[in-house]
Amino acid sequence: MLSTLIYATLHLLAFTSLVLADTPTQQPLHEYPSSQSPKRVAIIGAGAGGTSLSYHLRKYASSQPEQIPLDITIFDRNPYIGGRATIVNAFSLSEYPVELGASIFVAINHILVNATRELNLTSSVKIYQAPPEAKYELGVWDGTSFVFTADVDDDDNSSARGWWGIVKLLWRYGLAPIRTRRAAQAAAATFSKFYEPPLFPFHSLQEVIEETGLIDYTSVTGTEALINAGVSEKFRREIVQASTRVNYASNLDAIHGLEALVCMAVEGATAVEGGNAQIFEAMAKVAADRVLLNTTVTDVVRDDKSNVFQLSIQNLTDLEMITQDFDTVVLAAPFQFSNLSFTPPLVSPPKPVPYVPLHVTLFTTPYRLSPSFFNLENIEDVPASVLTTLPPKSSSTNLTSSISDSITLTNSAGSPGFWSISTLQVLTDVPNYPDSPQYLYKIFSPAPLKASWLAELFDIPYITSPSSSSSSESFEEGQDQDQDSISSLPDGAITWYHHKFWHSYPYETPRRQFEDFELTMQSPTTDSATSSSNLWYLSGMESFISTMETSALAGMNVARLIVDGWVGD
Repeated sequence: MLSTLIYATLHLLAFTSLVLADTPTQQPLHEYPSSQSPKRVAIIGAGAGGTSLSYHLRKYASSQPEQIPLDITIFDRNPYIGGRATIVNAFSLSEYPVELGASIFVAINHILVNATRELNLTSSVKIYQAPPEAKYELGVWDGTSFVFTADVDDDDNSSARGWWGIVKLLWRYGLAPIRTRRAAQAAAATFSKFYEPPLFPFHSLQEVIEETGLIDYTSVTGTEALINAGVSEKFRREIVQASTRVNYASNLDAIHGLEALVCMAVEGATAVEGGNAQIFEAMAKVAADRVLLNTTVTDVVRDDKSNVFQLSIQNLTDLEMITQDFDTVVLAAPFQFSNLSFTPPLVSPPKPVPYVPLHVTLFTTPYRLSPSFFNLENIEDVPASVLTTLPPKSSSTNLTSSISDSITLTNSAGSPGFWSISTLQVLTDVPNYPDSPQYLYKIFSPAPLKASWLAELFDIPYITSPSSSSSSESFEEGQDQDQDSISSLPDGAITWYHHKFWHSYPYETPRRQFEDFELTMQSPTTDSATSSSNLWYLSGMESFISTMETSALAGMNVARLIVDGWVGD
C-alpha cells in the first residue's frame, strides 16, 4: 500500500572480567580434533558488521567437509554489543526499552530477517504509538505548514483508510508515488544480486557496483535520480526528502540516488521486541569464543616471516596493556575513528569519510506537541510524529558548509530547525507519575535541544533568560548551554531524558569510488606492496549504503572470502 510506504519513512535512522557474563558473549566453547590448530580471528568492532562476520564465519567454517576450527575474539571499546543499534531504558526501567538508533529493518533485509528467525527472536510490526486522540499518524512540516499528513491507522477502518490514503496521494502527487516505488523496487532487485552467486562473494565492492549498474545511482544526487524516474518536484520535496532527512539527516540534493531510493524501499518494516541490538548479541553468543568490551586495539603488527598479527590490546577500565597473536584480523569499524597503528604501514589506508554529526534526544513529558508551534488551533490536528522538509525553492547547498571539512552548520536542517520528532510510546502507570500519561519522544536535530525551544514546542510555562534563543534560533551554537539547558525547565515538565551525540552515518554524497575489503600492507624489505588475505576492512560499505543490513552483508561477504581462502590454501 502506498500509504504504508509513506508512513514507513518515519522509521527509517575488559578483558575476561569485563565480558558480559549474563549476555551472549563468551560461550559456546567449540570442540575440534586435537590435531587441528584453530584459526585465530580478531574482529575489531562489535556492531552489525563484526558480529555478522563472526556468525557467518562460524557457519561457513563448520559447513566444510572437514570443519575448520576457529577461535574468534571480538573487541569493542564500548560497554555493549550492537554499535549504533543501541538501547536505553526510559526511567532506567527495563520495561521501557527505547532504540537510540537503528530502529527498524525491512522485509528485503534478508540477513536480519533470517537471523531473527534462526536466533528465535521476536519481531514487532507496531513500532510507534500515536496518542489516542490524534487524527494523524505523521505529518511533513516545512517550517510553516504541514504539506502532507497521514491518518492514524485504526484497526477497525484500516482498509478504508488505506484506500483513502492512496486516493490522497494520487490526487496530490499524480503518478509520482508509483514511479518512485517502481524505481525503488528496481534498485532493490538489482542490489539483491549481491547476496547470490555469481556475484557473491565479491572481493571488490567497486567492481560489483559497476557490474550491476548501481554506479549510475551512486554517482548522481537523489534529486537527479528521481528526475530521471519521472518523479515530480512536489513529491520529491515533500515526501522523499522528508524520508532522507529522517533517515540520513540529509536533503535530497546532498545524498546520492541509491541511498534516496533505499529510504523509499520500506515495505515490511519491523523491529525486534526489546531492541534490534539483540540480533547482534545473539550472533556473538553463538559464534564468538569471547567478546572483550571496554577494550580497544591500538596496534596491529605483522610478523613478516610467520604472517601472524600481534595486536596490542588495552583494557579501558584499568588501562592494562597486553599483546596477543592472531592469524586473521578484521577491522569492523570506520578506519578514521579506530586510532589504529599498522606495522608495516598500509599501502593505501581507507580514505577519511565525513560523517554526519547527529544529536538524538529521548525524553518523556506529560505534555503533547503544541498546536500553536505548528500554526494550528486544535491539539488533535497535530500529527503524532513529524518529519520535515524544506520550503519550495529552498536549496540545501547554502545550508551546509564544506563537507570536505566534515562540518555541518547548526542551521543545516533549514527553516524547520530539526530533522524529525517521533512519538514512540504513551506510557501509563509510570512509577512516581501514576496520575498522568507520559509521552515518550525522540528528536533528531543538528545541535543540542534548548529549554526555550522545547517550551515553545510543548507550550510549557518557562521564563527565558535574556540569552535564551527564539524558536528560529533554537539550534544556534555559542550560547550558554547551562542557562538554556533541558534541566532548567520547570519541575515535572521533562520527567526523563537521554541525549546522545554521535557520528551516525557518512554523508552519502554522490560518488564513484568505493573502498575494497582487503587491506594491503607494505613489504618491510622491498619498496613493493605485500597483499595479505588475512587483513580485512568492512566499513567501506558505509559510503555505498549505510544500514544495519548492508553492514551485516559486508560481514557475511568477508566471512565467505576468508573461508574460501583457507580452503584454497
